[in-house]
Amino acid sequence: MTEKSFTDWIVRFWWVVPLVTGLLLVASLFVGAESTVWGLVFASISAFVLLLQLPVFIILLLRKEWQRAVGAFLAGIASLVLEAIIAFMFFSMFAAGLFSMAPDDFGKEHPIPEGLEYNIPITDTAHRWNATDGDIFTPVVIDSTDTTTWLQIWNGDQGGIYNFAFYWPALEDGEIYLRCFEVTENIELSKDRLKPCTATQVLNHNGFGQIVEPNHKDFTIYEGDWEDFYAVRVEVWHKPTKGKARKLMEKIYRMEGWMR
Repeated sequence: MTEKSFTDWIVRFWWVVPLVTGLLLVASLFVGAESTVWGLVFASISAFVLLLQLPVFIILLLRKEWQRAVGAFLAGIASLVLEAIIAFMFFSMFAAGLFSMAPDDFGKEHPIPEGLEYNIPITDTAHRWNATDGDIFTPVVIDSTDTTTWLQIWNGDQGGIYNFAFYWPALEDGEIYLRCFEVTENIELSKDRLKPCTATQVLNHNGFGQIVEPNHKDFTIYEGDWEDFYAVRVEVWHKPTKGKARKLMEKIYRMEGWMR
């Protein structure tokens, strides 16, 4: 391609460079939502393509293509603004990630009172999943005459993540859910998240039996960090289809928060 034919091509298709830049920038937004690293890659490529708009602008000026030159200039300014916004967004995401890794001293600030009796979540040591039965949990002895056995909690795959099973006598239709409180100051934990993830429908429960299976329900305690244990009062609540919610039972566990 000769120099003249190349500049002729630029004059005719000057909009290709800003279009490619814009598409790459938009792609970096969508890709960055799933993977910040790939979002940065797309943003970096678009920044390189953006540099090509300067010689395009100069060629249009030299060829006295004033309208196209103005269009290229405005497209370059718009791309620069969008590039700056995306760079700020990714920087904010990175800073938020670093901030979220800061230690959460909730457990240290709420030591377990001396002499307090509590339960420890069950830890499974065997392989907990298979293709036939899914999650497998350590069997526990349930005694219908002993209410302390009716709620059982297992440690999940990471600290602060738990599974639970629940047994109860006959119960009217509705739903049951968990509420958790730090024992010493009665602080409600993960208040806005626990109910949606632990809520279980109760239908035709006419006698003593299991309402929640551990492989169907897990929940996360967000206050605190791994191995900073503190005492948690786990309450089971029942909201009938008609009527007010009431607490069915409570049980104190030694728990830890999920390290984000």
